[in-house]
Amino acid sequence: MPVDQSPQPAPRYARAVVFGACGFLGREVVRLLLASGASVLGIDTKPWPGAQPREYRHSAEGAGALAEAAEFLRQTDEPAGFFHLAGLADAQVCQREPALAQRLNVDLVAETLARLADVPCAFVFPSTGIVYGDGLDRPALEDDPLLPAAEYARGKIEAEGLVRAACQPGGGVLRGAVARLSNIYGYGGGENTVLGRILAQAKSGGPIQVWDESPVRDFLFVGDAAEGLLKLGLAALSLPEKPGNFLIANLSTGLGTSVGALVDLCAELFHTSRLPQERVPGPDGRLSSLVLDNSRLTTLTGWRPETDLRTGLTLSIRGEGAAQE
Repeated sequence: MPVDQSPQPAPRYARAVVFGACGFLGREVVRLLLASGASVLGIDTKPWPGAQPREYRHSAEGAGALAEAAEFLRQTDEPAGFFHLAGLADAQVCQREPALAQRLNVDLVAETLARLADVPCAFVFPSTGIVYGDGLDRPALEDDPLLPAAEYARGKIEAEGLVRAACQPGGGVLRGAVARLSNIYGYGGGENTVLGRILAQAKSGGPIQVWDESPVRDFLFVGDAAEGLLKLGLAALSLPEKPGNFLIANLSTGLGTSVGALVDLCAELFHTSRLPQERVPGPDGRLSSLVLDNSRLTTLTGWRPETDLRTGLTLSIRGEGAAQE
């Protein structure tokens, strides 16, 4: 009998919940899920911006939102995902208000995992590359030591541990997928990142100036980040029960760009001027570098970033796509 070699449809989610649906990354995840044919429940204190799309329903955060999410996901035997994109992403606020950071970035994760313990779905959690620190002279690997030097990184490391513990073999039907994200950017992001501040200066007519041009970072367009999250969750759903129900992978370009080169590129694209950095570098200044190796995610899912930095910045300027770390 001849073997059917016709292309098979790509796996997709039948249902998904996006907690933090109206945030910068959440909106893009919702968009991709709906485009793939999924039914989506969004949870956020903010209302959905604009007209509510078909196959999307919205729930305000509250005591019943997570129970509603669990019931929504139970209503399918096909692939389902819960994208936990809620939390406090401003590292400076986390440092100033550790109790608030603990509540939003750790305790809320624990509460959500408890609600979903008996729900067969992928629990997709965005962590951060900041957990590696910024002192490596090569792209960071998932098995590198973690450095909880700041409150934001500490909270993400603790939350990663909660997801891992909730998804142990034999412990339930939940599958965990943790993505350590590099610096995410795109249209619609705030100004609390280095790229957000550079874009704000450029859009206002410049000139562009930053305090320090030497740091090297890994800048990933938000559309590519959202696609990577979806694919990592599907990979977790396809895991055999043994050796585990948990995946962790860097979500990044794997390419480093200095802040100075970023300023030059933005000045070129916006046709504006730039000023020298504000800081006078010392003779023994340590280079701050944070680039993430993305080979594990590529091997697991076939995902690769499709948007180079020039293209992504151009889309950001035009108001297409969605910009942050």
